Amino acid sequence: MALTAGTRLGPYEILAPIGAGGMGEVYRARDTKLKREVALKVLPDSFAGDPERMARFQREAEVLAALNHPNIATIYGVEDRALVMELVEGENLKGPLPVETALNYARQLADALEAAHDKGITHRDLKPANIMITPAGLVKVLDFGLATVSPDPSSGSADRPNSPTLTMRATQAGMLMGTAGYMSPEQAAGKPVDKRADIWSFGVVLWEMLTGKRLFDGETISHTLADVLRAPIDFELLSKETPPAIRDLVKRCLDRDVKKRLRDIGEARIAIEKVGTEPQAPAAAPLAPNGASRRRFSWALAALALALAAVALWGWLRPTPPEPRNVVRLTATLPVANTPGALAMSHDGSRLAFVGGPQRQIYVRMLDQLETRPISGTEGATFLCFSPDGQWISYIDSSVQPNKLKKIALAGGPAQILADAIQTTGPPTQDWGLDDAILFASNGALMRIPSAGGTPQTLATPDPKKNELFYLSPRLLPGGKQVLFAIAQASSSTPGRGGEIAALNLQTGEKKTLVEGVSAATLLYFPSRPGSSAGHIVYYVYNTGSLMAVAFDASRMEVKGSPIPVLDGVQGYSNSPFALMGISDSGTLAYVAGGLSTGPAFTLVWVDRMGVEQPVAAPPRNYVSLRLSPEGQRIALLIAGQGLQLWVYDLARGTLRNLTSEGSGGNAIWTPDGKRLIYSPTSRSVVSAPADASDPPSILTSAENSRVTPTSVSPDGKLVIGHNSDGGLWVMPLPEGSPGNAKLQPFLDSRSQKVDAAFSPDGHWVAYRSNETGNREIYVAPYPGPGGKFLISTEGGVTPRWSSDGRELFYRNGDKMMAVDVQTSPAFRAGTPKVLFQGTYAGSYDVAPDGKRFLMIKPPAGAQAPTDQVTMVLNWFEELRRRVPVAK
Repeated sequence: MALTAGTRLGPYEILAPIGAGGMGEVYRARDTKLKREVALKVLPDSFAGDPERMARFQREAEVLAALNHPNIATIYGVEDRALVMELVEGENLKGPLPVETALNYARQLADALEAAHDKGITHRDLKPANIMITPAGLVKVLDFGLATVSPDPSSGSADRPNSPTLTMRATQAGMLMGTAGYMSPEQAAGKPVDKRADIWSFGVVLWEMLTGKRLFDGETISHTLADVLRAPIDFELLSKETPPAIRDLVKRCLDRDVKKRLRDIGEARIAIEKVGTEPQAPAAAPLAPNGASRRRFSWALAALALALAAVALWGWLRPTPPEPRNVVRLTATLPVANTPGALAMSHDGSRLAFVGGPQRQIYVRMLDQLETRPISGTEGATFLCFSPDGQWISYIDSSVQPNKLKKIALAGGPAQILADAIQTTGPPTQDWGLDDAILFASNGALMRIPSAGGTPQTLATPDPKKNELFYLSPRLLPGGKQVLFAIAQASSSTPGRGGEIAALNLQTGEKKTLVEGVSAATLLYFPSRPGSSAGHIVYYVYNTGSLMAVAFDASRMEVKGSPIPVLDGVQGYSNSPFALMGISDSGTLAYVAGGLSTGPAFTLVWVDRMGVEQPVAAPPRNYVSLRLSPEGQRIALLIAGQGLQLWVYDLARGTLRNLTSEGSGGNAIWTPDGKRLIYSPTSRSVVSAPADASDPPSILTSAENSRVTPTSVSPDGKLVIGHNSDGGLWVMPLPEGSPGNAKLQPFLDSRSQKVDAAFSPDGHWVAYRSNETGNREIYVAPYPGPGGKFLISTEGGVTPRWSSDGRELFYRNGDKMMAVDVQTSPAFRAGTPKVLFQGTYAGSYDVAPDGKRFLMIKPPAGAQAPTDQVTMVLNWFEELRRRVPVAK
């Protein structure tokens, strides 16, 4: 009986059917515990009493559990009579395909089979219907239901041919198991099979990719089996573009004599990887003529020899062009949970740096070693960049507001602050150039600072008359006189979805537009050869997950031709327009496969203490942060659009109202009476605004040397607490009448970073986050003091929130919502942290007044699931040059 949407199998909720076959029915389902979509392969009720079916079902689970390969669909577990598997999005393999694409897929397919064969596993049902191609171009082999780990086929009761996969008893001596058109001759004859049966099927699939036609496609199954056993194979049908080595490979795979067939699929992989690297055979020398023309031939031969000598001399004197190198793709597993928060590759390609782990710190891996080393003291890092010599990493510390530009030595030592206040109007992207200066973006402007530190120099600022919002992604061009950068314009609601690519002349200050109307949040330049002025501009398209490239002459500052896509399926930083990728000067590319959805970025949901979601009717928007009003009926929302704007959503009426002008919003907190919102706009000030927008905002205070961020109001409405850019906490009295020049009073010092302070409901305690132990943890300190602090979290934590009765303290630890029982009177006591639920939500959240549910920001359904897989492409520049010829 087919399962319907909403049916539950344990923690898995059926969403929709995907397909059905002889070995089970496959459904798309939602894992309600881990908040991800999976594929469930369910054995029908009618097969529950069939021991052979059950044995095969169990064997498939065991086979998949033994395999861990990026080109094989992963099994997550078993639930009753269902296999819980990776949900592979994409399309089934089909031809005809361009030779280059077909060989790319064939290489991945061979790699997957090699991994299975190394474990003694034979698939036995390899066919296009069991091969999925993801949007990122990744091959996934599916359905190991007929796989065997023994060279002897099992015996059992006959199966009915109720799917294209044929399983039937042929003779007393053997069984046919597989799909008729893709079976090896020994399978079709009912003989025992081994891994060479998969090699035959691989050859049939490769044939179909190259020709677009089925190799064996008879009128009936019997006719098809007869063709498999005897029909001649016309290898001339392979296209003329098929390399000779691949023709030979197909012939060896499709040899009916199993003893002469290719013996190991790894040989196929090697043959494919060598395509294009073989030396060309010299042309045969012409035969000398006879008779009277011999003399003319001698003169011609002498002239030819002289010409050849001249060519040889010219070739000897000129530089020898480097030989094309083979493009190699592979995947690397990073030993840190969660998708990397940033990626960077050293200039020489020897090191990969990424942000990961619960503390979101920097990790570095030497590519010739297996060890991955964390860099302590880098919590909250993002936008990584190696120094030209690869011995330092510069990064943006996003754990405080405003951000800081820092650098840290790989050899060890504390991080050094280079720029103390990186304003976040516009993304704080940065680049360490060959001139040993660091280019970065702050408050929308392009800045430069020596790598040793000093006073930042402003290079260029956005021009409002041209609808320019901010500049980002600066890159120093060869010669050190021009800076390539991206411009986000007001016509674009999100950075990276529109604007221009431009160049800035550092000597004259002149700006020149190079490409108009492009997505360029991640922007790179590469010369085609070392020392050449001809090269490529490469940029990331946020809403498609693609890399685009255009030929560029750096000496003339001119682009040649139009941008074209060169790589699909690149994931961005957690739903941002910045690509998770890094490229070395030698052309080693590292990226996280995935891409981004094109729809609205976020929705609001209620999540109860068991993790059950209930949607909020607020429209999808690019929500950045939220705070519930004291009565729980309104939500203050910071939304990314034309800058950052502050909005209020009324839960009862279902209305969304804007409170601030373009680009002037900030994280807002409510006064206890729910009448006003207090926030810090992009300038260094704290303002108060009526929640009903009846009056304009009023300035409460202005800071001279740093940005201040308010985070909580005391329960009596008399004080505001917050942090400044150096990480110290302050309190500020709220004026009773009209706002005035309120004074900030220090509360806790900045010897360690302290942020996200929150008053307890009785006003006698303050919860906050600090990194004084090297990790981000939650603490509670008495207010106004004196007294010691209390450590609340045990394994990291951010964003503390009190329950309205003061008996619980909540915080986030990665994807986990944590709760701690606390007592605030007569003395403070805290219990052991416990996990309430786990799910993928944005960092900002709030607690309902009754403490029974949490308001969360939910990423889009198309957002990528966490992954620890990084795709590496060696010699990627060779592929780039083939796709986009350089400027002449």
